Amino acid sequence: MHVSTRQGIIPLVLVTLMVGLVVEDCSHSSNSHSGPKVALVIHGGAGTDLKKEMGPGQEAEYRATLKEALDAGHQALLKGGSSLDAVETSIRVLEDSPLFNAGKEAVFTSQRTNELDSSIMEGKTLMAGAVAGVKHVKNPISLARLVMTRSPHVLLAGEGAEAFAKAQGMELVDSQYFFTEKRWQELQKARESEAENNSSGNQKGELVPRLSTPPQYGTVGAVALDSAGNLAAGTSTGGRTNKWSGRISDSPIIGAGTYANNLTCAVSATG
Repeated sequence: MHVSTRQGIIPLVLVTLMVGLVVEDCSHSSNSHSGPKVALVIHGGAGTDLKKEMGPGQEAEYRATLKEALDAGHQALLKGGSSLDAVETSIRVLEDSPLFNAGKEAVFTSQRTNELDSSIMEGKTLMAGAVAGVKHVKNPISLARLVMTRSPHVLLAGEGAEAFAKAQGMELVDSQYFFTEKRWQELQKARESEAENNSSGNQKGELVPRLSTPPQYGTVGAVALDSAGNLAAGTSTGGRTNKWSGRISDSPIIGAGTYANNLTCAVSATG
């Protein structure tokens, strides 16, 4: 997707394998010649349920939540909000949903914990913020933005990130908040596969956590262009089922999972 701005042609890029489900209905722009031009694109990640495997109404449920997230971010832009506002608003909706591997629906690690990664970046200033391995933060994308705006750092992880969240007055939740039966059963299947692998194919006798097959990515993200011509991007994920505790994905790494630069593009990647 390319959007004309004062600075020329700016591409808004989504790197995702779920194009058919996500991108089709998820870009808005103002067509009025007198009003400001804005744009917003979101994605719900790769590696989730295949369309052919979805039950009756499940696809509609995914689409409805994606539309809710898109509309929320779009309204933020139409009311004069920044591209950062739109990105954060859209991603918070997806983090709060029990459908995507971010926030509420995050997958389990090999240690039966939920460890979340997120990042956000502003194209005008090239400022960025990210968090990794947080276990009690309801909306990691909002914490990533606070790291960007209220700390001298770019990336905070684990207990340090959660201490920062508490100091900033963010909502922390009990780990039970992230429990869903669907993700728990995915972990059990992955552990069964791991046990079979360790009993038959591991010559060294080491216990090696085996990632889910097929992999459950489900990362969510958004890229936006606001009325001032500024770009922003954000990404949020729970990682991969049965990952080692402490594993950090590409999602909170600036330049890998997220990037925004007014001179070039805004990118949110998954898969």
